[in-house]
Amino acid sequence: MLGLSGTLMKYSFLMIMMLMMKIITLIRRMGLFAFSMASVLLTVACSSHIPPEIRQAPAQDPGVAQVRTNVDRYLSQKIRWGGVILNIEHKQNASWLTIVARPLNDDGQPTTGDHSPGRFIAVVNEFLEPMVYKQDREITVTGQLIRTETLKVGEFDYEYPLVQVDHHYLWPARIEPDPLDYYPYWHYYPHYPWHPYYFPDRYYR
Repeated sequence: MLGLSGTLMKYSFLMIMMLMMKIITLIRRMGLFAFSMASVLLTVACSSHIPPEIRQAPAQDPGVAQVRTNVDRYLSQKIRWGGVILNIEHKQNASWLTIVARPLNDDGQPTTGDHSPGRFIAVVNEFLEPMVYKQDREITVTGQLIRTETLKVGEFDYEYPLVQVDHHYLWPARIEPDPLDYYPYWHYYPHYPWHPYYFPDRYYR
């Protein structure tokens, strides 16, 4: 009888733990769905506020890498470039933004990833607040290529294309998903061996 009672208690405990895991999974699913809906709504809202000069590429739209190979050919040409801000420097009557270029999507927003065609400097004839236009913020600019300037990157002499900016758009900071909104891997395993239980520490913080 004691053996049967112990077995029943153990089985009941396992069933309770399985129920708890299903409840946790359901809560995480709801959180992930809410995050997805918020992202969609934010994208729609932001798209309606993007200036047409930023959204629409010029007829001739050379890239940063293309320009750096033959700067003289593209002087005074209209460009639309974007990327992430590396730093900002204030001159007497202008703000110089050093930008690590990224490919742009259909709305003119820099894409994420490790690929970059190079760096450039955006010259904006106004004071830009460095606490707003800070490192790693995404920005897209339009304007004319005016010249290049060679500056040091460490010990390397790097030739930066300089763009006299007509329009610029600082993109809203991206919403990063909470890792806790993703299902634990054991959710996908149909024969999870109930003991020992695996509960990542972060899952319950």
